[in-house]
Amino acid sequence: MIRFLYHDGIQKEIAVLERRFRTIRDGLVVFERLCEKQFNPIDPQQVIAPAKLHRVLQTEVLVLWKIELVLPNSGLRPNQWPRLWFGIKGNVIVFLCLSSHVDNYNEEKMNRLAQSRISDLF
Repeated sequence: MIRFLYHDGIQKEIAVLERRFRTIRDGLVVFERLCEKQFNPIDPQQVIAPAKLHRVLQTEVLVLWKIELVLPNSGLRPNQWPRLWFGIKGNVIVFLCLSSHVDNYNEEKMNRLAQSRISDLF
């Protein structure tokens, strides 16, 4: 069984984005279900297209990923979906940070933020 954690920082980012994208929590629930299959430590199954899943960092201990978070019934095009950074260590997946192209985020800055937040937890 995979355990999901949310960094305190992403909780605030979710609340801010939820004002504009009311289905963001639905998207996170769906993504958790996909992660349970994709990153299952015993029997992983590819359910997320490789083009949508980007490895940011890999160490002997953990892997840091970025994905386009699908927001159901949001009216957004795929290139407008928010980006979600998350880390995996064993059977724990931690959601680290979230940003949107609508906000014109800086990818390098977000990668550094995700690495900083993952070090808070692992």
